[in-house]
Amino acid sequence: MGMHDLVIRNARIADGLGNPLIEGDLAVKAGRVAEVGAVRGEAKQTIDARGNVLAPGVIDVHTHYDAQLTWDPTCSPSPALGVTTVIIGNCGFGIAPATPATRQRILENLSVVEAMSLESLQAGVRWEFETFGEYLDLLRRQGAYPNVAAYASHSTMRTVVMGDEASKRVATASELDRMCALLREAMQAGAIGLGSSTFDNHNGIGGVPMPSRAADDAEFVAFARVVGEAGFGSMMATCGQRTTIPFLEELAKVSGRPSVYAAMLYFPTQPERAHGISAACAQARLRGHPVYAQASCQPLSMDFQLSAAYPMLMVADWPQTQDPARLTPVFADPAFRDRVRADLKIPNGPRLFNGDWERVEVTIVTRAENAALEGRSIAAIAREQRRDPVDVFLDLGIAEALATTFTAKLLNLDEDRVGELLAVDGNMVSLSDAGAHHTFFCDAGFGMHFLGHWVRENKRFTLPRAIKKLTSDLADIYGIAERGALVPGHWADFILFDPATIGVSKTQRMHDLPANGARLVRSAPGLFGTWVNGVQVFDGSGYTKVTPPGQILTQFSRALPTVGMLR
Repeated sequence: MGMHDLVIRNARIADGLGNPLIEGDLAVKAGRVAEVGAVRGEAKQTIDARGNVLAPGVIDVHTHYDAQLTWDPTCSPSPALGVTTVIIGNCGFGIAPATPATRQRILENLSVVEAMSLESLQAGVRWEFETFGEYLDLLRRQGAYPNVAAYASHSTMRTVVMGDEASKRVATASELDRMCALLREAMQAGAIGLGSSTFDNHNGIGGVPMPSRAADDAEFVAFARVVGEAGFGSMMATCGQRTTIPFLEELAKVSGRPSVYAAMLYFPTQPERAHGISAACAQARLRGHPVYAQASCQPLSMDFQLSAAYPMLMVADWPQTQDPARLTPVFADPAFRDRVRADLKIPNGPRLFNGDWERVEVTIVTRAENAALEGRSIAAIAREQRRDPVDVFLDLGIAEALATTFTAKLLNLDEDRVGELLAVDGNMVSLSDAGAHHTFFCDAGFGMHFLGHWVRENKRFTLPRAIKKLTSDLADIYGIAERGALVPGHWADFILFDPATIGVSKTQRMHDLPANGARLVRSAPGLFGTWVNGVQVFDGSGYTKVTPPGQILTQFSRALPTVGMLR
């Protein structure tokens, strides 16, 4: 059969389908898996796995690399965290389509809702496109290390069609027709479906709701018909209180395609909420309608400063600006503090922070006299000083010119309840938000955390089942053909790792975005390599200098998912 391009020998191979690991070799030819088992014959390159685990690469279905991919083909940090395929355009916060007149507004909204540096976006985004198809063409020219699939973006389509009115009102019939035409054009160009949001915390520049939040149910139903016409793909939405699982089931019925709910997180103030969502999705699937939820395997924690306090944005009257000169007098105002205290006493389901000051820690101070406060909770400091925690929190921030770094531990903290959610067939291990919230957290290594914490430490999952949930389950739900499994004929996307040490590091702050923008990144101890379409893109210490091997995915399976469905 000729010489192989690559053979990995002496590996413990996980096929991604949930079967027991086998000891053997894997051969790659022309970017695809050629043989698995006892491979004979020569190869241009041979690697000794030394008994480590060879598994399909992680498929990250919830990322926000839409802007970054126009300047950074590596899609950092995801390939260094075991990811070989990313889906962008989630929540409908992409950057295409975009006319010259709407580019600035799109970036301004993105900078707020996904907490990205506006200066970095303005310096980095290459505006060599207007239509969705032209955007995919740019990504092909630029190249990408991982494979990339893209949702059509609801909020950008609304912005292009409705301008400043996009966040204010329901679309007219003619405006809806134009948006449906844009979605149809995107699907024909290769979009994987529609991304949207109705989430109450999703606001753009100036605190104005993101455009998709102004859409009525009829707009979503019209989009479902367009996705149904295409016959492939899915509809995903990051859902607020108004969007129910029965409505997502209705969209799945109209489109004949999967509906995806985000974000299924365990809220301590609503302990049955996530489990109710999970059960409702499962019931929809029992009725034959593919409705799925994206769950997270990590606690949701955010690093923030008072100059951009994302976890606090839904607290009463919290100022919607990042200008310290305007923020400081507000934070010093006793009446504002009283309103914050009063609001935090009232349970608010969708709000990220609900007044548990034990879970807000001082992480980095800027003044030497405050060094002893690092690593301590606001609640503990308040008890020691016999003061109210709101005053302690705001006074410390003001004393340090709003530059104190705090860490808020917000959601997904009860491991027993989170484990119950993750164990349900059909609940996706997802929600990295990779490429967004640069200075708040870095959850791009969720797959490595899942393998290290939930398999090795927690022992909640076997290694074969955990790998299946990170790979072939997601390929099945999203119709990503010939990926997510190490079987002959599939594309050769895989990782090599040591299950005894795999995990994620603590975050590290870097200033490597355009215009010297800052971000938090993590690494994956125990990950020795990542290959995309048979080409190594990460060697255990850094990215390799190769022609970007990732494919811009535009062809998707028309078959319906089988994960969590009765067939």
